[in-house]
Amino acid sequence: MKFLFTLVISVWIVNAFSQQVDPDDGSVLLEKCHSYEMMDRLLEEHPELEESIRQSAENLENELENDLNNKLRDGDVYTIPVVFHVIHDYGDENISVAQIENAIDVLNEDFSATNPDVGSVNSNFADIVADVGIRFALARRDPEGNCTNGIVRTAHPNTYNGGENLKEVSPIWDRSRYMNIWVCKTIGSGAAGYTRYPSSVNNAVGEQIDGIVVRSDYVGAIETSTFTRSSTLSHEVGHWINLAHLWGSTNSPDEESNCDADDGVADTPNTIGWTSCVTNGESCGSLDNVENYMEYSFCAKMFTEGQKQRMINALSSSVADRSSLWQEENLEFTGVDLEPELCSAGFTSDIRTICAGESVNFTDLSYSAVEERTWIFDGGQPASSTSETPSVTYNTPGLYSVGLVATDGINSVSAVESEYIRVLDTAVTELPFQEGFEAFDAFNESGDQLWYTNNQTGNIDWEITDLAAYSGDQSARVRGRLNENGEKEYLLSQTFDLSNIEQNAILSFKYSCARRNPDSDDELRVWISRDCGETWSLRQTLDDDDLYTVSGFYANEFVPQSQSEWMETSISSIVSVFLNPTFRVRFEFTSSNGNNVYLDDINLIDANTLSVADIVNALKSELAIYPNPTNGETFIDFSSFSYSGQTDILLMDLSGRELERIYSGNLINSGDRLPVNLSRYSAGIYFLDIRTDLGRFSKKIVVNK
Repeated sequence: MKFLFTLVISVWIVNAFSQQVDPDDGSVLLEKCHSYEMMDRLLEEHPELEESIRQSAENLENELENDLNNKLRDGDVYTIPVVFHVIHDYGDENISVAQIENAIDVLNEDFSATNPDVGSVNSNFADIVADVGIRFALARRDPEGNCTNGIVRTAHPNTYNGGENLKEVSPIWDRSRYMNIWVCKTIGSGAAGYTRYPSSVNNAVGEQIDGIVVRSDYVGAIETSTFTRSSTLSHEVGHWINLAHLWGSTNSPDEESNCDADDGVADTPNTIGWTSCVTNGESCGSLDNVENYMEYSFCAKMFTEGQKQRMINALSSSVADRSSLWQEENLEFTGVDLEPELCSAGFTSDIRTICAGESVNFTDLSYSAVEERTWIFDGGQPASSTSETPSVTYNTPGLYSVGLVATDGINSVSAVESEYIRVLDTAVTELPFQEGFEAFDAFNESGDQLWYTNNQTGNIDWEITDLAAYSGDQSARVRGRLNENGEKEYLLSQTFDLSNIEQNAILSFKYSCARRNPDSDDELRVWISRDCGETWSLRQTLDDDDLYTVSGFYANEFVPQSQSEWMETSISSIVSVFLNPTFRVRFEFTSSNGNNVYLDDINLIDANTLSVADIVNALKSELAIYPNPTNGETFIDFSSFSYSGQTDILLMDLSGRELERIYSGNLINSGDRLPVNLSRYSAGIYFLDIRTDLGRFSKKIVVNK
């Protein structure tokens, strides 16, 4: 008999378990969840919640112990209305309706023990395989009572670094009525998904964040996901209705100490936790339930009767409003049992900016019960279509609208998006190129300027200003002082013709930026594209001391007063693969407690026109050291370093004395990062002396003890 499960409030520990490969597609399987990290982070951010969380956990345990028989009613089905918030950037993370419906099917199979592999469960556990009696259904009415298909789609760059920030761009639907699931391209912590126990969110803070975050390629078993990854949502839903990992409330399987931990379920044997599918494994003196959905084995097939009891108890409790979800009144409110009806027209595409002659793939998102559809493509070939997923070619530069009419045979709905597709010309500008923004009155999104803006997350955008310039009278700026944290603004170019360059191109520009306060953490990133913007490659990140060009803090809006308050940087890693007529540049500014940023004198030139000194200065600007200052452990980052010849890196003291040879060799084989251990040196200022065949330069590094 196991001991009573209690909430563990502890520092989360990352477990670096051995990598597993998905047999369906050969990809590396991610660590299944970071739920305990997120519960600990909630406490770090809101320590005042600790007592209420502890009390909520105890209440759930008391209800489980005292009212168990009343909670389990044989034959009852607990229906949970579901909404998916899909945060995307028009890529494959914008998963289809079919994939989401398949995810619901997989959940229903897993929670009813009708999954296709349940018959192969280790025979020692066959008698306790549970039909949990929980059904999941996409909502058909939104919180305002309007028709929905249970899917909310939002285009936002947060999809690449998903987490709590997803809930800011697609706010939670009332958690007393819906189970909320947020889907993104990647999760910032590196996990496949996460959620929190009901006890952790049984508070006002929890009302805004309660739900599940999951990667798009771990949703369902089709399209971007696989059968192997399809139980990830079942694992997270288990946490969401109060199940722990089988080794207890940590994110660290495969540790001997886990034999003394507990998951609060009597029929799941104590285990150290599994990260591989060893179905006859015995880690704590008895056979382990390796094929359980709350394991990390990626061969999950079952919940146990004891886990069923625990989940039904949580669904019957008022903690975190779980008991209101399946009530008849709420099922009627959310419309989960209604017949499909046509009520909305909409569409998406795999890309919205292309070069002339390229194609766009569209997808009809209209719902429900669509029988026929008619598309109208302004400027496209074909100009119309009745396909659910048409492919359309655009041959002439410009901005074009798209229209769609969907019908169920009787009623019809329509959607029109003006200026939806941007078609750029190729080779708009040749090298050498210089931009000082002197000829601009203002930026726009019309596509008739060499530079245009694309504001995705905030009210503040790149603009032309005559308040400051490195040269001339004007520059480009973002008034980051007025932005909310995390808001991003994009300044994009049309195409440059680099096809006549033999070696590489060099991009340089001047910039100026200031801190608002000690917490300022703005970031300016520079991206380049070789395919007209279909894909982008990061070439430089300016942050911390690299971004801020003046010292001190500027509580009011910063305006540079002289050239000494500007800095210049160069990017020479524009190599042969980018030398074509569809090369583009994108500046991305992210605000974080900061101030204004200014941009001027953008130059794009052939590297062959530069002197050796110019090239060495460009290399110097590309090589990064972080962290710097350091307490001893640091890295030299070569990911943007465009020189691949013989390189020697020496550590020097202030007197110029050589202390250590850090590296000697050809950097093409060195990887992106070189670890450097300076822990044996005393606190002070040192220099890395970098010597190449083209010349040498130094980088300062500060050691703190």
